[in-house]
Amino acid sequence: MENFGVDVVKGLRAIDELKVNLIQAQWLIQHGTLSGSEDEMVQGLADLIGMSYLLARRLGFDFSRLDRMLLQRLEGLKISDEMNLENQWGDLSLLLSYLAPED
Repeated sequence: MENFGVDVVKGLRAIDELKVNLIQAQWLIQHGTLSGSEDEMVQGLADLIGMSYLLARRLGFDFSRLDRMLLQRLEGLKISDEMNLENQWGDLSLLLSYLAPED
């Protein structure tokens, strides 16, 4: 646990910069949506995903742990389907099959 604390303290600036980049990515998505710019929307989405992985790494988590948690969360969303994404469009099943294809 001590190494984890040292890594976080050493990487505090990088962690803060990554959090700022996450907010900037969110802004880019919003701006792209309002201006109708597909490029801005996709760039913001890609930045959001990439920065999330990098932040997880700086916080001491493996990429695979983030992947596993993502899959668990998506499965939970599929079951609850609070946003009707599954019932109306099958988005969650499609995403789960893309992220974790069954061979």
